[in-house]
Amino acid sequence: MNKIMKKKNDLTAFNFTGKNVMITGGSRGIGAAAVELFACLGATVIFNYQSNPAAAKRVLGRIKKYSPRSHAQSCDVSDYDQVEYFIDSVIKKYKHIDILINNAGIWEEGAVDQLSLKDWRRTMQVNLDGVFYFTRKIVAHLKKVKRPGNIIFISSTAGQRGEAYHSHYAASKGALISFTKSLAVELASFKIKVNCIAPGWVQTDMSAEALRKEKRKIITTIPLGHVPQADEIAGPIVFLASAWASAITGEVLNVNAGSVLCG
Repeated sequence: MNKIMKKKNDLTAFNFTGKNVMITGGSRGIGAAAVELFACLGATVIFNYQSNPAAAKRVLGRIKKYSPRSHAQSCDVSDYDQVEYFIDSVIKKYKHIDILINNAGIWEEGAVDQLSLKDWRRTMQVNLDGVFYFTRKIVAHLKKVKRPGNIIFISSTAGQRGEAYHSHYAASKGALISFTKSLAVELASFKIKVNCIAPGWVQTDMSAEALRKEKRKIITTIPLGHVPQADEIAGPIVFLASAWASAITGEVLNVNAGSVLCG
């Protein structure tokens, strides 16, 4: 059997047994969908939540039979001291982290001349600083234990084309794309791959109000004719973390049902 046929039949590429996966913002939306999919594929998943322990408990309840060692813990991603405590306590318990999914983020509206300094800084602290905090700690850990790793950022089509009245959000997500490409080269020699997913509209509680008001109009801008569900984003995340993506790093994978076609 040639290499291509072996690859085609090698479903162990999606077996994450023995892998520890850390996901930020894992109690809802895309994060929760990724938690559940990784768990179903055998991973032990550790995720944070900020203010809704009940939601985190529900996610853990859904994956208990697949991944009994998975764990949720409160952590404000914009607070470095909390991030440091969270990661250090996880590594102490689980010994190593193999995959980091930087998913936590906020999406708030505001005309640029009406944005307060507090509004701007809140978005940057959660969407950008928080990603840096987690990435910094996990990269140091992977280098120390000399294990290959996988880091995946969740950006947005807003980071590719901009988004009126969400300039602070778009700026933070555009920065993640540059961060991805920079780290992909910097970390390749350490066998750490860095990639990025860029969703468009996704049916989550974060976008629920906007979709409720303008869903019909929004769908007219989407060639596939539907707003993706969170699990349609989780699948590509898992693919980038799998052995089938072994030659992919520095990539921005568009998952938006065709609404934004960027090279």
